[in-house]
Amino acid sequence: MSRPNSLVTRFYAFKLTNASGFYLPIYFAFLQDKGFDLAFLGVLSATFSFALVAVEIPTGYLGDLVGRRGSLAIGAAIRAAIMVAFPFVPTRSGYVVLFGVWATGWAFRSGTQDAWLYEVLQSTCDEDEYARVDGRANALVLGTSAVAAVLGGVLYTVEPAAPFLANAALALVGLPILYSFPAVETAGDDDRFGVRDAVALLRAQAHRPEIRWFVAYAAVFATAFAATRPFEQPILRAVGVPVAGLGVLYAGFKLVSAGAASLSGTVEDRLGVGGAFAVLPAIYGVAFATIAVVPLAAVPVVFLNRAIRTLTRPIQNQYLNDRLDDVGRATVLSGASMALSLVSGAGKVVAGRVTDVAGAVDGVAAFGVALAALGAGIWLAVDPVRATPTEESSADAGGTAVDANASATSD
Repeated sequence: MSRPNSLVTRFYAFKLTNASGFYLPIYFAFLQDKGFDLAFLGVLSATFSFALVAVEIPTGYLGDLVGRRGSLAIGAAIRAAIMVAFPFVPTRSGYVVLFGVWATGWAFRSGTQDAWLYEVLQSTCDEDEYARVDGRANALVLGTSAVAAVLGGVLYTVEPAAPFLANAALALVGLPILYSFPAVETAGDDDRFGVRDAVALLRAQAHRPEIRWFVAYAAVFATAFAATRPFEQPILRAVGVPVAGLGVLYAGFKLVSAGAASLSGTVEDRLGVGGAFAVLPAIYGVAFATIAVVPLAAVPVVFLNRAIRTLTRPIQNQYLNDRLDDVGRATVLSGASMALSLVSGAGKVVAGRVTDVAGAVDGVAAFGVALAALGAGIWLAVDPVRATPTEESSADAGGTAVDANASATSD
């Protein structure tokens, strides 16, 4: 059996092949250069979002049915194919189909990748290291994306197709790394896990207060991140950032997020899941209210928004993984991801209408403050972060529970 340190190192290498920096800063510019208007770019973005919601559960189910590595391999292959095809699609309808397939490839990695890492750690060393390992892996990906973003901009000036082909090659490198891992068997590998089982499992998990209310609370702040991102560029330009400076800021976003991701394990160790999530309403409320008073504060708030999301995502996944069994783990994580996507998608529509009326700066400020208030209300009303029975027993025995603010209250 491979040593735990070797497996973690290879996981980091595999995660690096998920970096998207080569194409990310230029792919909308590429489409505009092909003559597509902004309205059509909005259609493509919506197509990706809704397709992602539609395929999250089926791809998570396949992750449980055919195995983690197979699911991740399919996702990597689809991503590489999309990158190769992207520069050469001739029609609008072709790009609509492309974005729908792209979302499918993305979904094959979402819940499956999270479940796979947890189970690899569980079978080889210690699943409690999940947040730390995933946070460091995300930091490496973000750092790689920052460097790739600069290279992608240079490649685009030489050959517009080059950044996409570079990202396709990077995705394919991940396949041999993926299959260097030992197969991970779960308790349900010998059992038949059907579609009805998946639906029943999701319903059962939705009835658990520690899952339902945590996902609802996390969705509020996922919306704060996702629904404000489309307006980052208009906000930054409105406060005086030149177009030429946006590329530099993009690299800065990635580097700051990388630093935040590397701290996920430390933050969880010191604050627990409860402490880390309890402070979010105050941080978001103050940050977005400051934008309304001092518009230039939008620049650091954009950095803060990205950093918080990157830092809390591994802690969020650790919380959910600790409360799920091996059987159906990827299905439930994909179901949670789908719920977050649905809420975030609705938030984008609302945020768009608010900014149409109030302007980019004031509209985003008002929307962020409202979400912070909603999150605070959920926290006070239902206590979304709750201890597991093991954590309760440790606390009763005089130990320290992992989540300082968690409690096992009834629904």
